[in-house]
Amino acid sequence: MVGRVLTDRFWQAGISEGSKDDFYARVLEKKTTIEGLASSIRGSVRFVRETCYAIIYCMSKLDVQFYGFTELPGPLANALFADSGSLSAHQIINLLNLVRYLVDHCPIDLREHFLPPILATCFQQMDTKISAEWEKLGRQGEIQAAADELTEEMKAESILRQLTHSAVLMVADFLDPAKAGKKLQFTHFFRSPCFFRECSSVSSGPAAVVAEQPNDTPGGADRKQPTLRKFCLMNSSIVVPLLLFCSHAIRMHDGRCCGVVLRVFRSIVPEFHAVEPGKQDAAHGSPPDDFPIPEETAREIREFISTEVMKAAISSLHDPYFVESQKDLATLIASILISYTPLTATPRNILASLPNIKETDVDQAIEYISRAGLHTRQQRAVILDLLKDLKGVSISEMGKLNKSLGIRPEPRAKKSHRSKMAQEFMTAEPAVTDTGASTDRKSPDLEGVAGMFNEGG
Repeated sequence: MVGRVLTDRFWQAGISEGSKDDFYARVLEKKTTIEGLASSIRGSVRFVRETCYAIIYCMSKLDVQFYGFTELPGPLANALFADSGSLSAHQIINLLNLVRYLVDHCPIDLREHFLPPILATCFQQMDTKISAEWEKLGRQGEIQAAADELTEEMKAESILRQLTHSAVLMVADFLDPAKAGKKLQFTHFFRSPCFFRECSSVSSGPAAVVAEQPNDTPGGADRKQPTLRKFCLMNSSIVVPLLLFCSHAIRMHDGRCCGVVLRVFRSIVPEFHAVEPGKQDAAHGSPPDDFPIPEETAREIREFISTEVMKAAISSLHDPYFVESQKDLATLIASILISYTPLTATPRNILASLPNIKETDVDQAIEYISRAGLHTRQQRAVILDLLKDLKGVSISEMGKLNKSLGIRPEPRAKKSHRSKMAQEFMTAEPAVTDTGASTDRKSPDLEGVAGMFNEGG
């Protein structure tokens, strides 16, 4: 009962039944019912929480008087994230927006004091929550649901994709090498005092107005401070949970988010290539680094990327869902091999341990892609050729392969792995007569057609 009371109702285009006006009318009609009472209760809880978010944001405008409090970061991080796993996906989007504003407005010389507890706790809880929701979604996809339950699950899947996208965009924003240090203004931070009302449609998040307010000035003390990107990568308490979330995001069945994470990894992999302080990296052509990543942190991250990220990339390369992302996955694998094989044998051993992969082929591939002046397109082609036996194949290609080899697929019962959205479109609605009554007319047997879309799991 408590769970139902605290579950928000919302309308979403393309998923919810009826129009937005119909949704408004249904909510107003139940204003004096028990369901209306539940709406008032959860609306009050939501109003208090989101008003607190707004108050914290306004307090951050006090600058040093806010960020400089010695005892603030730890308790604030605990208050924001300790119980955040109990929030729904669309409510966490607001929390992530608040974190982005707090990080953006933090004075550069106070980052070391304020940001580590906030960001470390944020990425830990974000990884736990989002990964658990994707696992839950995967389990629900194996169960045939009723029409009403299916609609709710479709909306939950859509909101989860929006939350995942907000999370990976926040990571990409923090690690953006070209970020100009613009500050996001409070305008439109919330659409109203209660951002997600009962009678509002869900969007990907509030729009922010960006004002040209440089945060990293070229002169003075700020010049001696690392960028936000380098600060995150240098701090092991931040970068470890951040990369753990990103490694899990590579396997989440959302092509848009996976593409963002792959670009982030390709950007940061060379950062952990060992270079002595003050010297130029001849292999990568990068200028001297005034803020080198500590070697102990770099070694730890290199091993993590060489192990967990490599396994995640290979797993997704084998997954037919990511057939359109295979080039990006191969590019990431090549980047890891080029950057880290001179320092550790871990990525090479990961590839050599795969079935049907010869060690000599792995060594030849690494030697070839490590040649100076080789184009990225050539590097990923070598990796795709090396992993051709493990590479996932799209549904259309499977049909072509079977036909060319003269193989006729045997009829077999197979559990559906379609998402809830796909199941909704595969369900035939009952025909309705002129009088409005449902008929018992059977729809055409689409089982054979549906089976075509089950090939490849």
